Amino acid sequence: MKAIIMAAGAGKRLHALNINKPKCLITVENETLIRRSVNLLVNKGICDITVIVGFMAHLIRNELSNDVAYFENPDFHSTNSIKSLWYAKDLLEDDVLLLNGDLYYEHDILDYAINQTNPVVMLADSTRIDNADYRFSFSDGQIDQFGKHLTNQETDGEYIGIVRIDRCFIKTFKETLEEMITAGKSNIWWEDVLYSFIAKQIPIHYFDVAGTFWSEVDTLQDYNYLQNWITSQDRSMPSKKYQSSSLLIE
Repeated sequence: MKAIIMAAGAGKRLHALNINKPKCLITVENETLIRRSVNLLVNKGICDITVIVGFMAHLIRNELSNDVAYFENPDFHSTNSIKSLWYAKDLLEDDVLLLNGDLYYEHDILDYAINQTNPVVMLADSTRIDNADYRFSFSDGQIDQFGKHLTNQETDGEYIGIVRIDRCFIKTFKETLEEMITAGKSNIWWEDVLYSFIAKQIPIHYFDVAGTFWSEVDTLQDYNYLQNWITSQDRSMPSKKYQSSSLLIE
């Protein structure tokens, strides 16, 4: 299995934090989000890791050095993540784990993703509805509705930014990705490739990570949510020696 980490975006919704760097380089207890993710992947036996960079790419390269491979989206200012993944399309073979670079998650979540056996599985959290960002509704183990527009009543869970695509589906996925890019659809999320299958009644499955902590640091609200959780962990485990319980953004 290989992993592809999406880290090309400029993180415009985090301007309130005044960070002048990719959001995946926000530091949590002396470790950047992306370094932590790479380390967790390696600890799970996934060493074939590629990071797709764009905005201030040199800072991510400096952080990770030669521990990962890189593809660069030179059009990151005018395109979205589908174009970033298209630049790395030659990597789409065998089993693939795709992750957003600005994620903080407990290591169990990687186990959930790695151990899935359905052709496509998107990880979601059924406990995150009231403040959910990108929303799913479920039916018979599959995603049947998706989008930010869903009401709380229509929402069964929030997408967490991790997807596992099995080798049996990767060829179909790659062909659809290329078709959409050829059609000029370069300003949409890469996940829209998967959502296009739902309209064709091709199953896109989900796995519910309810009870396991994760946070995508995409907004100031996300940042505060993660900071509060880390503080609560420090208080609940007083015997553990932490160097810092804060998030560093300078």
